[in-house]
This record gives sequence, structure tokens and C-alpha cells, in this order.
Amino acid sequence: MRRPRQPDRLAADRRYETFLTHFTRVQPQVQAYVRALVHDGSAADDVFQATSLTLWRRFDSFREGEPFLPWALGIARHEALHHWRSRRRDRHVFSEAVLAQLADTATGLAAEADRRLGALEACMQSLPDRQRQLVTMFYEQRLPADQIATAWDRTVHAVYKALKVLRRSLHDCVERRLAAEA
Repeated sequence: MRRPRQPDRLAADRRYETFLTHFTRVQPQVQAYVRALVHDGSAADDVFQATSLTLWRRFDSFREGEPFLPWALGIARHEALHHWRSRRRDRHVFSEAVLAQLADTATGLAAEADRRLGALEACMQSLPDRQRQLVTMFYEQRLPADQIATAWDRTVHAVYKALKVLRRSLHDCVERRLAAEA
């Protein structure tokens, strides 16, 4: 027989779920940001892992309702700087000024990618169901075009043509949305 969870355990579970919800939304941006600052793949993985642990350990300092990405990137920047400081004797290590400039550039790129992703999600929602389903099948589920063609009773050429039209349509929609924001 299962014992009911303790109230403090329920609160901890909810806190962890809240953290995971925030973290999974920004994980690709944080990982790209770390890789922009730490070019060695193995070291970048280590810095990303340290960043992930620090984000969880410091989650109590995150103010709910504030944007999570800038907070996470600040911690990632700190972890990358810590990594570079620990490797200071290496003659290939950049100065802190150069690292700060790289971090600022990467922050701007991450923010731009976040804006574009938001615009793309809005544009995807505006598509008719069938078109959205095609994009999902090909890009998210990674189904091959011939399998989609068979399922939809279309030719492979027709599937690729529809995807080409959808890509152009989504690109134009994203650009319009970004221009409207500016």
C-alpha cells in the first residue's frame, strides 16, 4: 500500500516540476550560449552540466514571473568565466575582457534566437491544422517524406513542394512579426 506523500515532499516536487518547466524551455539556448563561450566540446559539456546544477541549486533566488532565460544565461556566464579562470595558465585562454565581450555577444544572439522562436511558434499556431501536421511530422517526428506521402496518398514531390511553400510562408510570417515588434 502506498503511503501518502508528506506536505513538504509535495511542495518540493512542485518546486522541482516548476524548475524543469522553465529549464526545458531554455535548455537549447543555454547550451548554445555555453558552447559560444567554451569552444572545446568536452569542456562545454562540463560547463553546461555545472550550469544546470547551479541553476537548480539557486532556483530559490529566481523570482517567479521574471524571464527565466536572462537569469539562466547570467549563471551560465558565471560558470564559463569560472572555467576560464581555472584554466588561466593555458596560453590559449582569452582575457576576461574578451570573454565578457563574447558573453555579451552570445547573450544578444540568444535573445534574438528566443524572439525568433517565439515568432515561429505563433506563426505555427496560425497555420491550418493539416499544414501544421505536415510540419510536425517532417521536422519534429522526423518522418521521411515518402512515408508522409504514402500516409496522405500524395507523391513525394508533392510533399516536398508543400514543405517548400510552408517554409517560405513561415519565414515571411516570422519576419513580419519581428518587424512589427521592432
